[in-house]
Amino acid sequence: MKNKIVLDSCVFSKLFLKEHDSHQANALINALIKNKTQILVPSLFKYEVLATATVANYSVEDIYKLIIGFQKSILQTIELDDISLKLIDDICKAGHEKSGFPSFYDASYHALSIQYNCYFVTADKRHFTKTQQLGHILLLSDWEKIL
Repeated sequence: MKNKIVLDSCVFSKLFLKEHDSHQANALINALIKNKTQILVPSLFKYEVLATATVANYSVEDIYKLIIGFQKSILQTIELDDISLKLIDDICKAGHEKSGFPSFYDASYHALSIQYNCYFVTADKRHFTKTQQLGHILLLSDWEKIL
């Protein structure tokens, strides 16, 4: 599990957003680079990060270049396959009517972590709460536990 992780787009976006936990995202990314840990993401990752950049008034071109730079080193985009889709479906059904069900998008990341036997690092506490019983998930605030 130590050679790869699945990284949520919301965590990657903290590299350019100024949020209360951006320092944790930066420390995690620096550790991943230092350890040559492979970052796995579903193909929707790029679009989610670029959408965040647009909403936050950052240059889409600059953020696209940031993503491409990571793709040249430790970021690998993975297309969903039959195994992923089955896992995503299972994860989406893991919620509860009162607390809600995981979104397809969040489940896509989590499914990859299960499929590739690694951790999904997210800052999304709602998804974490809904799915922590499935394993393979860690909050950004606890990232040091995996490296």
